[in-house]
Amino acid sequence: MAQTRYPLRQVILDDLTSHNKVALFLLLGVIASAVATIWITHQTRLLTAEQGKLVQTNQKLEHQYVHLQLEENSRSQKSRVEAVAEKFGLQPIKKEQEVILVE
Repeated sequence: MAQTRYPLRQVILDDLTSHNKVALFLLLGVIASAVATIWITHQTRLLTAEQGKLVQTNQKLEHQYVHLQLEENSRSQKSRVEAVAEKFGLQPIKKEQEVILVE
């Protein structure tokens, strides 16, 4: 009895291309769908990480803005300005000291 070997790969490829074209297209569609799902998931994770960084930056800037407003308010308080003026020996202007220039 002679044992003949059949090329299994060739037989499978011939069977797929000649009889099961629909199955082959479906297989390619599943593979393409899987690759697309993986790519979209990766892009979503990158964008989520970037959004987290931007939210942190935004919170930091808002925090700095609040501190700057507080600092501006504390420096512009009238009592503080008057205290510094007295420290330098400044006095408020009186009506008789005002000079109005008219052209």
